[in-house]
Order: sequence, then structure tokens, then C-alpha cells
Amino acid sequence: MPVRDNRNQLVLLYLVVILAAPVLFSCQRVSAGFIGIQSIRADALNNEFSGIDPPIIIDVSAESAYRENHIPGAIHLNMDSIDGYAAKGPIPREVRIVIICTHGRDSQIAAATFMAHGYRNVYSLLGGTRRWLELGYSFQSGSGTAVEKKLLAPPVVKIPMLSQIAMTAAAFVVKPAYVVMSLLVILILWKKKSMDLVLIRNAMLLFFIGENACTLNYLVASNKSVWLEFIHGLGMVGTFFLLFWGVVRFFDERVLHYNQPDKTCALQRHCRHCWKKEPVVCGLHRLALWLLPALAFVALIPLTMPLRPFKIIMPVFLSDVVWLKDFWNLLIEFRLYPILGALSFMISFLYLRRGRRGLIKAQLPFFLALCFTSYSFFRFGLLLTFNENQAWADWWEESTEFIMIAMVVLLLVVFKNQFELESSWLYKKFKFLRAR
Repeated sequence: MPVRDNRNQLVLLYLVVILAAPVLFSCQRVSAGFIGIQSIRADALNNEFSGIDPPIIIDVSAESAYRENHIPGAIHLNMDSIDGYAAKGPIPREVRIVIICTHGRDSQIAAATFMAHGYRNVYSLLGGTRRWLELGYSFQSGSGTAVEKKLLAPPVVKIPMLSQIAMTAAAFVVKPAYVVMSLLVILILWKKKSMDLVLIRNAMLLFFIGENACTLNYLVASNKSVWLEFIHGLGMVGTFFLLFWGVVRFFDERVLHYNQPDKTCALQRHCRHCWKKEPVVCGLHRLALWLLPALAFVALIPLTMPLRPFKIIMPVFLSDVVWLKDFWNLLIEFRLYPILGALSFMISFLYLRRGRRGLIKAQLPFFLALCFTSYSFFRFGLLLTFNENQAWADWWEESTEFIMIAMVVLLLVVFKNQFELESSWLYKKFKFLRAR
């Protein structure tokens, strides 16, 4: 399947979409809607101070910026302290809160974090302190009122014993097992030249890298590294992309023969006419022309979920585990990936509209669409389903990944003759691989 002719065009298009995000977020009204929070203008906030029930002001600017200029009475919080204060602070959930920072960016993330802890009447000040000062409204300098340190630590969420067992088993049994299995697949397929096996091998390689980044995040960075979590997620996206393509290519070349013009398609008996022999449109092709726009529409579902970053501590037996859903990875998983998935489905659709000559070019964007959409929905489902107990989200994520890798191993065992794997030294060494 040649892909080089359209690969550069797709990479350029995706880069344009990714680089357009900062431009989009330059408008704070747009970014507030994109995140799923409410915003307020400086003049409207100033008018509320003369009312009967003025809002509580929380300033998340840097310490130096807060000491220099802040709205009178504003409570100062560091960005790392928001979860603790939102969960344990003295502010009732129904009270109106306006969050401020220097430029109006961090306040949007802080507002989303407050909403993750049950607050609904939360606003971000458009333009931040800079806009407030431009309009000449009152401000003060100094350190302000100190906040008790016990209110700033991340909230502790106790989970049942069964959840602790599941989380421990996922981290120390399930994950090591599938990491070793993925390495086993890499070694088995290391010298194989067939494109389907190369795709599957590289999928396992990306999976191995991503899961080890996750392990490093847990063991070294105490689950707090945004970059290691990003590498983990990127490894999963790459795994889905290459694995889907490799498995489909295997069954197409060795079973279905849909893309091979000199061989009869396995679906031929269900069709009256075949595009390989007659000037007709393939029924599967026609179905895809209806299905791809529908999939593009469905891929956008995570866009409607508001972004709610949070950080909690879950005691698991004798250790405290930090569970972090940071804003930037949520933005990538539930905003960027759905958009790229929908865009990829539509690119694949446009290629298919060219007829037979666009079939090959449509495959690369189609599998990219599958990987972006599948990963986004995978995380989307886990986060929403286990919002009350994230330990089970961890268990089911690790378990489903174990099943995925086990299915790859099973595929190599069942179809070892077609893959011509009997000569591999690993097949000779491990008896269970030779089982029929």
C-alpha cells in the first residue's frame, strides 16, 4: 500500500490544525467555551462589587504578581493548591466565585479545576489583572490574607479494599505481564520484512515505549509528570494506528484479497458484480461513502464533555498514590484527538469519492482516524464511567490493554504458518507458542 504520495500532505494538514490551536485560544471567549467554563468581563465584575452579594475573588497569579497588584480582598492560591482548597476550603459550593490571573489563561484552567470539585457558579475574568488595571479599577498591593496550609494539600479520597487490590494488581501484575508479552512479540517479529508484520511489530514497539513511560511516571515522578503521561498517550495512539492497519492488512492480503486486483475478493459471493471485473462501483465502497461522514460526526462526541482537571490522593495499602488528570493531556485527548479523528475520516471520504483510484490513498487517513477516535473514546469512557472511583478506571485500562496484547500473541500463534514464524528461535524455545 503506497502511502508516501499523500503522507506529506496529511502531515502538513495536521500540523496546520495543531498550530492553529494557539490562535484559537488567543480569544479567551472562544477558549472558555472550548474548555467548558464561564467567563466575565472586568466592567461587569466591577459592577458586582457594588451589589448586595459580591463574588469571592481568587487570584492564581504568581506570588510576585499578586504582591504587586491584586483586587482588594482576593484570596491568593498557587495553581498546585487549587485542588486542595476547592475540596477542603470554606467556600460553599453554591457561592459565586471569580478566578483571576495576570493574563486570563491560568484562571480558565483554575475555574475548570474548581468545577471538577463540584462548583458550578465559577467564572474566569477575561483579560485577567492586566485588563482590570487598564480600566483603572481599584487594586491593592501586599501579601493579602494567608491561607491555612492544611487546606492546600491535594484532597485524600479513600477507596474500598477491593479497589485497592484491583489497583495494586493492575500496577504490579497486569502491566508487567503485558509489557513482557509486547517485548516477546517485538523479538519474534524483529527480522520480518512483510509489511503487515512490520506494522504489528512497530505497534508493539510504540506500546512498549508508551507503557514504560507510564511506569516511570508512577515509580519515579509519583504520577505527576505531564510529559511522561503525554508520551504514554502518544504511544497508545501510535499502537492503535499501526495495529489496526497491520491486522487489517494481514486479513486483506491473506484472506479477503479486497485490494488485490488479480485475486477474487472473499466477499464476491455476496455481490452480483465486482469492480475488479466490470465498470461498477463496489458495494463496500458505496457503504463506506455513507459510513465515513457518520463516523466523523460521532468522533466529535468528546468535544461536548467539559474539561475537568483534578489531582487527588488515594491511599492504597501502605502508600499514597497521586491520581492526576492534568489539563493539557485532557485537552489533547478530548479536544485535539477528536478533531483530528473527524478530519481524518473526512479526508478518507474525499479520497474515496474519487473512485477506485482514491482507494489506496484513503487508507492512511482512515487508520489515523481510527487511532485518534478509538483512543479518545477509550479514555472518555473510562473517565466518565469511573468518575467516583478512579482505581477501577486504572484496573480496566490495564486489563483491556492486557487483552489487546494477548490477542496479538494469539493471532501470531493461530496464524503462525501464514506468518511463517516457525523458524523464529522464540517459537523453538517456548513450547506454548507451538501449540495448535
